[in-house]
Amino acid sequence: MNHFKPILILCCLLLPSCTTTKPLTSNVKPAEISDLKLLEPYSYISMIKKGNKGQLDDSISLVSKQLVYKVLENFKGQIPLTGEIILSDTAINKKLEKEYEYLLLTADKTKNISNLKITPALDEILEANETRFGMIVISAGFTRAKGNYGKEIAKGAALGILTLGMYYQTPVKAYSTVYAMIVDSQEDNITFYRKSFLQNIEPLDQSALTKQYKKLFEGYFWTTK
Repeated sequence: MNHFKPILILCCLLLPSCTTTKPLTSNVKPAEISDLKLLEPYSYISMIKKGNKGQLDDSISLVSKQLVYKVLENFKGQIPLTGEIILSDTAINKKLEKEYEYLLLTADKTKNISNLKITPALDEILEANETRFGMIVISAGFTRAKGNYGKEIAKGAALGILTLGMYYQTPVKAYSTVYAMIVDSQEDNITFYRKSFLQNIEPLDQSALTKQYKKLFEGYFWTTK
């Protein structure tokens, strides 16, 4: 996919420092979701090695993807996951990635996800696996190489001195964004959509991610505290 990864990373840079959006839901109640399969997660994590320009890093993106499974284990019995759907066909995976792009970007623009139809390949995969509900999880964000953040802080301080304090820019150390969506193959629409983005939180920090996921599904699968 040509544009999806940069769009997700750009969103991380433009979003507020710490927030979770309001959940968008259909008329299906959480208690009705009894068989939920996790679709293979996607992760897009960039590494900033020099300056403030990051580059997508496949290795840390893979680590991020593996963390999704570990974090979701913490919510066993709370999120009604009954299994996973993992596909080995590269062509189908690329098609799914493109469909996820469409669903996420469209969900961000609408307030009524009940009218947002799920995409053809996704629908076929859920039906082929004889499951009504599927959960899509996508992680995005960036981290910095060792020493990079300190150098950028020093640059900002030097700039502040040169401009007599009139201009000072504090770099963002890291960013973690998680998108979660539950799709319904029976109703052919979206059941749940929400995203969380945290500034200065490492996208590979498992404890921080656990808190992020807890906030994502708070008020839906469990009571707000």
